[in-house]
Amino acid sequence: MIEGFSSDRICARCQGRCCKTMGCSLEPADMLRALGNRTLTQENVEELLQNGKFAIDSFQLKGHDFYYLRMKHKCFTFIGIDAMGECIALTEQGCSIAFEDRPKGGRMLEGQEDGRCVQHYTQEMMIADWEPYQGMLRTIWNHWHDKFEAEGIFDKCEEEYMQYQMKNRR
Repeated sequence: MIEGFSSDRICARCQGRCCKTMGCSLEPADMLRALGNRTLTQENVEELLQNGKFAIDSFQLKGHDFYYLRMKHKCFTFIGIDAMGECIALTEQGCSIAFEDRPKGGRMLEGQEDGRCVQHYTQEMMIADWEPYQGMLRTIWNHWHDKFEAEGIFDKCEEEYMQYQMKNRR
């Protein structure tokens, strides 16, 4: 049995409030599954990022960026400078990913009737999971961030997302 909380009924009522603010976090096992259990190499991860629904993001840890993977946001690149955005898997019917195939952050989000959902995939757990991959993720981040910034991609994404928000928020 897959570990986690199936909160689809609760999430349907709030229409994915959590998913409208950020895509859920992955654990390395989620990436391995998406890669068909191939090794997590820089080339494999970059290929998956470029062709898929995932993004690299970061948070501050002891004065340094700590990198991890999460679901990509709509209208954004796979480099997560956007901090907040609607998850690419969110549809009007809820999450487009079956519970057992969701990233750990999605499976470990416990929906609450009052809308104060609880994330059980903690930052400490993410640090333990993603620590061995920091060098690889930092290399990918630096390469693509600099490229996208030089090409003005981030500004274009912001514009596109604002248009998306204006069209889809009622």
